[in-house]
Amino acid sequence: MDRDRDDPTAAGEELARSEGRLRRAQDVARLGSWELDLSTSAMWASEEAFRIYGLPRPPGGELPLALVQAIPLPEFRPLLDLALGELLSGARPYDLRFRIRRHEDGAIRTVHSFAEVSRDAAGRPLLVTGTVQDVTEREARDAELMSALRQSEERARLALEQAADAIFLFDPTGAFAQVNERAVALTGHPREALLAGNIRMLFSPEVLAARPLRFDLVASGETVVAERLLTRRDGAQLAVEMHSRGLADGTIQSIIRDISERRRMEAQLQQRQRMDTVGALASGIAHDFNNIVTGIQGFAALLRADEPALYPAQREAVAAILGSCRRASDLVRGLQMASREAPRATGILDLGALAAEACGVVRETSDRVVAKELRIAPGRWWVRGDASALYHALLNLLVNAVQAIEAKGAGPGDRVVVEADEPEPGARARLGLPPGRWLRVTVRDTGVGMTDEVRLRAFDPLFTTKEKGARKGQGLGLATVYNVVVRQHGGAVDVESAPGEGATFHLLLPAADAPVPEAAAPAAPAVAPASPAAAPPAPSTPPPSPEAASP
Repeated sequence: MDRDRDDPTAAGEELARSEGRLRRAQDVARLGSWELDLSTSAMWASEEAFRIYGLPRPPGGELPLALVQAIPLPEFRPLLDLALGELLSGARPYDLRFRIRRHEDGAIRTVHSFAEVSRDAAGRPLLVTGTVQDVTEREARDAELMSALRQSEERARLALEQAADAIFLFDPTGAFAQVNERAVALTGHPREALLAGNIRMLFSPEVLAARPLRFDLVASGETVVAERLLTRRDGAQLAVEMHSRGLADGTIQSIIRDISERRRMEAQLQQRQRMDTVGALASGIAHDFNNIVTGIQGFAALLRADEPALYPAQREAVAAILGSCRRASDLVRGLQMASREAPRATGILDLGALAAEACGVVRETSDRVVAKELRIAPGRWWVRGDASALYHALLNLLVNAVQAIEAKGAGPGDRVVVEADEPEPGARARLGLPPGRWLRVTVRDTGVGMTDEVRLRAFDPLFTTKEKGARKGQGLGLATVYNVVVRQHGGAVDVESAPGEGATFHLLLPAADAPVPEAAAPAAPAVAPASPAAAPPAPSTPPPSPEAASP
């Protein structure tokens, strides 16, 4: 037998304890309960419900229905009536959040109410039982959290969009989920095209075959770093460094950095180091070789002094020896120019006049079919440097350009163009030049062009693509250009070329202001000479012969 059931006092105490527990739980949760008798429209509410509405609770807990209906803010009243009607009709549950004006102090509070309906055997609604909870503080906390989340998302978005590197987010199949603005700029693809594509679209089949995308290593938690050639939308290829790692949600993040400029700078540094080394070696060889050639040339000259006593075959042999000595002297002179480190004299030079002199020599000594266009006006551009050295550099470039055109067969449309301008700051910084004023001289031809391998070795002394024995140079022309521009004048040389597309050489030289003309000296009084005599003409010094061009 259940003693509590038989003992009314014990049963009453247990009920009181249960009600106390329920009341305390409602106080802690700020959750009140209410009932609406549909047959009488009488409404009952718990103590916490009265507190939420700001009403005093009568002993029976009866809640005035009209007063309760007036407490929600007016804009929510239609929503509440609609929700109750849909609950009674069975259309949808009664579960909504609305705002009230608390009766006792007029404070605006946010409440969440949930209700269910009890029906009779015929399915008619009899009683609505519900809960009401004050969620004002929770809503404020949620709003703060949402604001913080939005701010965090905005910071993350800004960090993603403003990153200096291209960032790609994609699923394990490679399908893009998100890309930043730098990714659009790097690849040349519109954002919509990237988001509809796959990471594999950025690399050629040959690149992927050589270095597959190791998503298996990324999935195992590794960060995969690899250098690849990325193919842009326009077909251009860039050297990039790709860092890929997995995120907690299974997404893969790849950060791709353009390292083409870094590789270019490294190649230029290696070129300069190689030139310094070869130049030092060439200087030593030239000095010793010149001593040997001088001896041979001297003895050959002694033999030639006895030319009347020589047989015809002997005279031809002596002439051949002297001709070989002259060619050896040309080689020595080229080696010396390729290894000279400092300009012999420095002054302010009119680039237009210097280029006109070099172009004039090439026009007179080369194929007339090849047009030579000089687009540098005299007196427009001024540089600081060694006139003789810069003359030789320009002459070598022009000879090299004409020979490159002749190598493919000169035609009516072939031309060599010489022009000048001021380089943009990006070009100066890319070539590693210090801040300051620089002038860019460009020599462009429509010749045979160069492969990447030839272009990388174009400035090496003694490297040439010409057939051995051809009297067109010893491979020192471009080495001389490099030495004059880079080592003697502190400038830079940049080359653009491709097979069949000609070559463009950019020489960056220190710019100067036009010299200020000196004040004219006062004219001396005219004195008639006692016996007029014609002044002898000034000796004409022919321009130095061009160094034969390399590739």
